[in-house]
Amino acid sequence: MQFQLVQVAEPQTFEPVTCLFQSAEKNRFGESSVQGYALPTGIVMRFPRIADFWLCPGKIHCELHDPSLEFMVEICLLGHVMAYYLELSGLAALHAGAVVHGEKAVLFAADRTGGKSTMVASLVKEGFPLLADDISALTAHEGTVYCRHGFPQMKLTPEQVERFVGDFDDFPLVHPSFAKLSVPASRVGEVQSTTLPVACIYLLERGLPGKPAGGAERVRIEPVAAGEAMIQLVRHAFLVQLLDAHAHCRLLGQAHSSAKQGLKASRFHLLARITQSVPVKRLCYPSGYEYLPAVHRAIEADLAKPAADASVNRHKNEDVVLASASRWESALR
Repeated sequence: MQFQLVQVAEPQTFEPVTCLFQSAEKNRFGESSVQGYALPTGIVMRFPRIADFWLCPGKIHCELHDPSLEFMVEICLLGHVMAYYLELSGLAALHAGAVVHGEKAVLFAADRTGGKSTMVASLVKEGFPLLADDISALTAHEGTVYCRHGFPQMKLTPEQVERFVGDFDDFPLVHPSFAKLSVPASRVGEVQSTTLPVACIYLLERGLPGKPAGGAERVRIEPVAAGEAMIQLVRHAFLVQLLDAHAHCRLLGQAHSSAKQGLKASRFHLLARITQSVPVKRLCYPSGYEYLPAVHRAIEADLAKPAADASVNRHKNEDVVLASASRWESALR
């Protein structure tokens, strides 16, 4: 994929009818902080007063509005823009970290402040190669779900850097207003740069300090029913709110005549296939670094279970997932 950055004197004006979405979050000027437009030449993701990102098959072209905000280009590109480009390319961009275990990808999804960064960093430190830190790009082919590798960078708090790296080494802030630092993943542990089949997706539920998750002291791993698993995958999309506006938006490079379904329906069917093919489990554990070794052991023990067990559960859940997808498709027509 090609990336091009240019500076423009004035941003282009787009007709209101071309607007796909406007985020509820506003900037200090009262404008939606993220906007999307569908134009004949491609899809544009606009960050008002910062930059426009033009998304085309195999290319992202960035027009910078304000040179003093050039540092925001990387932040936007490696977050919203890349997730949007992946979704428009037919992949599912989950807000999840991924590590490697036994030549397979293991994903960890959580709500904000849910412990994902700590979990992933701790596993990488213990020898699980990093595959993706914040955005896990998934695709399905002939019954197997694959996870692509992400950018080899981790966003960690100073406390996490001190614990998993050992020194700050003048790591830059991800954003002047954020506490997290941008850390090369190789400073934490090994990095994997290949596409791997997915073994499992864990939904993290970390207890509050002094209050174990689920009311239990021990680490618990339990399967998630097909219907709930589907809901959770939809909820953990990196751009879940923005993608709700894309019922009739085409994928990148897809002509009107070949568009059988919009992006929203297309990605829902992909998530349904992922739910059919990959076990989704809830991982409950107490808060605190001292519990992480026990959590690691529980994860390894769970992954060591025969794959046949997961296969049986997937076949039992298949009818439920397909029925949900069918109802969703009808609602989109």
